[in-house]
Amino acid sequence: MAILETTLAAGLLAGWAFAVEPFRLAIRRYGVPWPAPAEGRLRIGVLSDLHAAWPHVTPGRITRIVRRLLAQRPEVVLLAGDFATTDTLGVVPVPPARMAAALAPLAARVPCFAVLGNHDHDHGAGEVAEALEAAGIRVLVNEHVRIPAPFGELVLVGVDDPVTGRDDVARALAGVAPDEPVLLLAHAPDLHLRLPPQVVLLVAGHTHGGQVRLPGLPPPVTMSRLPRRQAHGFHHDRGRRLVVSAGIGTTGLPLRFARPPELVVLDLTATGRRGRPRPDAWALAADPAT
Repeated sequence: MAILETTLAAGLLAGWAFAVEPFRLAIRRYGVPWPAPAEGRLRIGVLSDLHAAWPHVTPGRITRIVRRLLAQRPEVVLLAGDFATTDTLGVVPVPPARMAAALAPLAARVPCFAVLGNHDHDHGAGEVAEALEAAGIRVLVNEHVRIPAPFGELVLVGVDDPVTGRDDVARALAGVAPDEPVLLLAHAPDLHLRLPPQVVLLVAGHTHGGQVRLPGLPPPVTMSRLPRRQAHGFHHDRGRRLVVSAGIGTTGLPLRFARPPELVVLDLTATGRRGRPRPDAWALAADPAT
């Protein structure tokens, strides 16, 4: 009887991990003080690790996720790489052109900036980047842009994939004054401890938050050299700040457990003065996954 109950429980958990949780969506919010001489707030949406593929991340599902993100009223959207799927078992990859077409309504409404991830390079970075650019999404490759914001300007730096060693932070920061605060977008969070002090915030994905974890314990696998506790969420470490999204899709096994797909919403609120914000000056919230 105990064996039967154990088998049944394992089957139910496996069914949840494959057929239910990958289709859920949580919205995680962070209120971020931003050093600037003027006051104001800039809302940024973050979408990471689509790994577009049937059955979990189809063009129709991406369209629904875009609607959910637009409902948060972002003024800028950052896409943290791994649009393509190259090694998830039993799925059928969505061609980059179809994936990007599903994202196009987002780019039609909000300025969108993207970086590429390791799976995008495995698939063929040129094809992925071309599809994104055709959809109106600016792909940043070791470069920076200046985005108008209520508090003046936001310097956004986008680096190529750190996992495959294509990142070049120095090149991306060329022309940015050393005292200008920077938001850096990268696919993987491992850059965290080797960034210059002017990078106030690093936004990344790649880890999927572990994708599978046991409640109360750190994830067993994070695909990152950072401590496992830093595989997801907001972290303040030695003067540097890091936000890691759990992303949307999957790699390896096409399942998630206790780590649902998520959108991230950042509210950058200018403090009206230069200088780095206090370590504890962050408001965190999360909507239940649906």
